[in-house]
Amino acid sequence: MTAGDPASSPTSEDERWMARALALAERGRGLCSPNPMVGAVVVSEGRLVGEGFHARAGGPHAEAEALRQAGDRARGATLYVTLEPCNHQGRTPPCVDAILSAGIRRVVVAAGDPNPRVRGGGARALRGAGLEVLSGCREDEARACNRVFIVAMERLRPHVTLKCAMTLDGKIAAVDRSARWITGEAARLEAHRLRSQSDAVMVGIGTVLLMTRRSPCASTRRGHESRCASWWIAGRGFRSPRASSIPALRPAPSSRSRTRPPPSASRGWRRGV
Repeated sequence: MTAGDPASSPTSEDERWMARALALAERGRGLCSPNPMVGAVVVSEGRLVGEGFHARAGGPHAEAEALRQAGDRARGATLYVTLEPCNHQGRTPPCVDAILSAGIRRVVVAAGDPNPRVRGGGARALRGAGLEVLSGCREDEARACNRVFIVAMERLRPHVTLKCAMTLDGKIAAVDRSARWITGEAARLEAHRLRSQSDAVMVGIGTVLLMTRRSPCASTRRGHESRCASWWIAGRGFRSPRASSIPALRPAPSSRSRTRPPPSASRGWRRGV
């Protein structure tokens, strides 16, 4: 709900247009890291006049894309956006400035931005300029969409997805390594989808030494070639004769670094915005 008006609540039309914005945000999955996925829709007199999503870090934000498409039709319109608009200069100008320049009258936000550089500042700036701002429309869906980004911002650690296949008796491979697959085709395709959406894949040194000579990007296949994740390798006495075939090869961080992200990680997040 809007902080300045506790009685405000989303209408059925708000819910409908925000659903469209959330669908647009999903188009950036696996493409815009380390930035969050964001979708935006501009509606004037009940009609869609502009829409956009954030496609890559450093590229136009969703709001800017939607406003560009709407053009003069944005004046007096309502902007639906899945994440609170930014109010700071990063690799792109502040979205708050673009919203004000476009003449938007009302802004409906799904979820607040947990980034300390924003965190309520975008909504406050818009309200301070006289715009009506409603927050919390489909908030749970918006936070679920950006759970990776939210974990990084709120818990200061990476979001980890465990991928594991095992037999009913708890085995992950045959002792003699005679079995190639435990899972079926559908499960393997899902694994490639998860890999294509991850910044890094952690494997054991034994897996690396057994790998055929191929790029991990090549194994992220069948429509999931959006990007190539770095490989983090865990194992004592780290060494790999196949290192030249794996991009961005590096040992996994030690347990001492798990509770606090290294300075390079925080720098990476700043670069993304």
